[in-house]
Amino acid sequence: MSNGLSESALRLLPAADQQLRCASHAHSINTDPCGNALFIDALVLVEVPLPWPKPVFKHPLLQQFTSMATTSLGSTRVLAAVPSGTQPGIRVIVYQRDRIGVQSWGFRPTDPTELARFANQIKSTHPAELDITRDSIHPPEIAVLICTQGSHDVCCGSAGTKLASDLEMQAPGLAIFRVSHTGGHRFAPTALTIPDGRMWAYLDIQSMLSILELSGDVKDLSKYCRGWWGAPSGPGQVAERAVFEQMGWDMDLMPREVWANKTATGWTVTLSVALENWTVEIIQGRQIPTITCRAEGGLPAKPAYEYTVTSVNSPT
Repeated sequence: MSNGLSESALRLLPAADQQLRCASHAHSINTDPCGNALFIDALVLVEVPLPWPKPVFKHPLLQQFTSMATTSLGSTRVLAAVPSGTQPGIRVIVYQRDRIGVQSWGFRPTDPTELARFANQIKSTHPAELDITRDSIHPPEIAVLICTQGSHDVCCGSAGTKLASDLEMQAPGLAIFRVSHTGGHRFAPTALTIPDGRMWAYLDIQSMLSILELSGDVKDLSKYCRGWWGAPSGPGQVAERAVFEQMGWDMDLMPREVWANKTATGWTVTLSVALENWTVEIIQGRQIPTITCRAEGGLPAKPAYEYTVTSVNSPT
């Protein structure tokens, strides 16, 4: 039932008579959410009417898609999005990670057949050259993607939906996409922001607004950061966040690359930021339990690990 949890991780489990939500438990034991963000080159949003099945790709409109695929844009994640806007039909929006920010394309398939053709063509054909209906769709340059798929997890379905509703009231005119499962539901409510490609956890309306307005102290807000989509998962994303804490919001306006190398004691991560190299040393942190949502005592629970930054060396 505990699947090899250490003694210290066992002490972090809920009491035997408790049936906690996984997000509430992760927050209560101060689980660091960084390191499990998406590591992708591109993102495809397909508007799909509710209700959504689990997995969402059982929906008739998505049967030609898979969650992750190698496309003409590189490693590509596909997400369903709740339809929005006043025009009839559904939209397909594509965001590709660029050296700084994103490139984007928008389509409005005329029927499921054309949508299926898009799914097949994008594997080898660049979006600008696809044989698919085009109109005046201009993907928003600034957008927030919030996981709200209740059919996958109650934490995202409740906390994510509340965050999306609150944000719609507080930031009218902002492009907010209610999307399918992005991973990390134990960190709900979660979001991905465009154009910076950062993923966030444990959000509330004030932290979300501070992130969008670039008005908060990065060192305070970094505890919400799950990682940047251009860094390898695990130590690479943790190291990128550590440099982000040093450089602040301007870092997202700079081209960067991240390489993580395993060492005898942990990982050495090199970041090239605007052609200057940073080196971050990482070791494995505490083992924590990933509980079963709303199960007695959180069982069965699986082990997971955090990462600890031991040094950050800036360019000389």
